[in-house]
Amino acid sequence: MGAEDLFVGRLRALIADGGDQGAASGVRVGPGDDGAVVATSGRDMVATTDLLVEGVDFLPGGNLERLGRRAVSVNLSDAAAMGARPRWFLLSIVLPEGRGEEDALAICRGAIARGREFRASLAGGDLSRGPCLVLSVALWAELEAGPLTRGGGRPGDALYLTGFPGRAAAGLRVAKAARAGRDPGRVTPGDRELLDAYLDPEPRVAFSLALAAAGIAHAAIDVSDGLGIDAGRLAAASGARAVLERDRIPVSPSLDAWARREGEDALACVLAGGDDYELLFAAPEDAERDIARLAGPLPVTRVGRLEAGSGAFLRDGGSERAIERLGYDHFHREGRE
Repeated sequence: MGAEDLFVGRLRALIADGGDQGAASGVRVGPGDDGAVVATSGRDMVATTDLLVEGVDFLPGGNLERLGRRAVSVNLSDAAAMGARPRWFLLSIVLPEGRGEEDALAICRGAIARGREFRASLAGGDLSRGPCLVLSVALWAELEAGPLTRGGGRPGDALYLTGFPGRAAAGLRVAKAARAGRDPGRVTPGDRELLDAYLDPEPRVAFSLALAAAGIAHAAIDVSDGLGIDAGRLAAASGARAVLERDRIPVSPSLDAWARREGEDALACVLAGGDDYELLFAAPEDAERDIARLAGPLPVTRVGRLEAGSGAFLRDGGSERAIERLGYDHFHREGRE
């Protein structure tokens, strides 16, 4: 268990000590999942929030509309991991010196456009000044079925993964190389795909809603900090051991081509890269055909299973190695960038 997860455990204990957690407070699921679940007079709601800090979560000097889109997308992904339909969001912006009204409006345009794609409306926010550009989004989403949480998996479940994790980590490397002016002529169409995965991730909202409505998945998590660490989090919450099979891990052709060209390890990008915003979920072994039907054109790969025990491991032939610490931890690194 990483330092960030230990902090969440201490936070939950602090809340419990105050007696303001649980059914009496209306909080059905508190800290430690992709979003909180709160009771309302109608359907239960999921509430989630994320910060994007310049130099930590994104490179300085990028396209501001695209940055606004990304800030909303990472929250949409949290809602997707809980099986909830996005409804409203707040956007707060901290502007450094040299940034003004037009910069803030550009961020808002991107955020509003991204929200509209998923029928989520900007309802308000705040502005302030600070030493660097910071975006904060708080999003509310409505549950139409029971919430998907990290803690519902059970030994014997298969583990499934949407899309192609690892592309965002490579996209960040491509962006850094382009920023430094290294080999600008070598940016390929595949590199553009990697850049898009990093700069403008696609939250899996439609699929998660279908998955929740069908009642197939037992547990889910969005892969935002790295497949290794997030598989470990799902396993820990479910009281099980996650085993991913090396030969089942999907590697996109664009990531494979970039890794071969740059002499990098594509599997390391998948396991530890982060910023993917794909879904990892546990479901019965015999649900694969139903999952494929719900997914339609979205690639969904069976990558492993839950077993009795604890931890997360990559199985490669007859050997296993621990992977639950492979990924981003806010207390152990200064920044993703």
